[in-house]
Amino acid sequence: MFRKLMILLLVLFFMAMIVFTAVMFLTNEETIYDEDGVELAIKKPTFITLGEPEITEEATDKTLVHNLTFLGLDMGSYTMTKRELENGAVIIFDEMHNDGWMPVAVTLIHPGLGDPEVKSWNPRPVLAEADDVFGADPTSNPFGTVTAGAKHFLHGNLYVSRIIPQENNGEAYELRTENPEFEIEEGAMEKSFWLPPKHYVHTWMMIADEPFFADEATEDQWIEFALDHRYQQLNWLTPEGPLVKLPITDDPRTALAYGYIDERTADPASQEWNETSPSFFFETMLLNAEASEAN
Repeated sequence: MFRKLMILLLVLFFMAMIVFTAVMFLTNEETIYDEDGVELAIKKPTFITLGEPEITEEATDKTLVHNLTFLGLDMGSYTMTKRELENGAVIIFDEMHNDGWMPVAVTLIHPGLGDPEVKSWNPRPVLAEADDVFGADPTSNPFGTVTAGAKHFLHGNLYVSRIIPQENNGEAYELRTENPEFEIEEGAMEKSFWLPPKHYVHTWMMIADEPFFADEATEDQWIEFALDHRYQQLNWLTPEGPLVKLPITDDPRTALAYGYIDERTADPASQEWNETSPSFFFETMLLNAEASEAN
């Protein structure tokens, strides 16, 4: 009897491994955005279905929420928000929530770039000095700018996080992983990530028909400033505003807790720089701050 039970357990184990392997490594690719010469796609496990979107529109934003299912079981959601600003810039915000019981490997793809010109916004490590109130902020600058033909893109990094409780029944995102390094091969940028159960991933992309800075010298000056001033550059953008480092408390999880702070959502750094070194980037960041407050 014991021997039969062991054989049964081994059979079930190998069956589970086969299913897990199929889920993780059999993938398909679906287009999720195709407008004005810009295409975006998602590569995911074949057995995870991306449902038809629930669409809402408000002010500057159009939001599409896709339910994710595995063999009919709810696994979470993928949300894309397209924000159109009055200066012609477009910001695409991506969020995926894994509400299931198994990790998921996903790649967000930006194809059709041809032979792009890429400028890193992380030419060196950040100056991660600890602040007395907020502690250390380990996040880096956005990935950088990508120029392809007449289009200009600024790609944000990938942020994997989970929700943690805060005082007064509040919540925050605890940063688990930031990925600022993406592959660009054969004219396509790939943002790949491994999303554990009960976790979120956020990223974003800014699209423009003109360069973000009038000259490379000004862009370099901003990059250097942002690398040395962790609480000036807003890295983790979402439709509701940037997620920024929260004050640390006795709870050790607040060492990597991020949330919304009104003063920083207004982006005073972009306001100051736009007065002395006007640029399309700073103008777009200020318009984005207004849109976040309005929505």
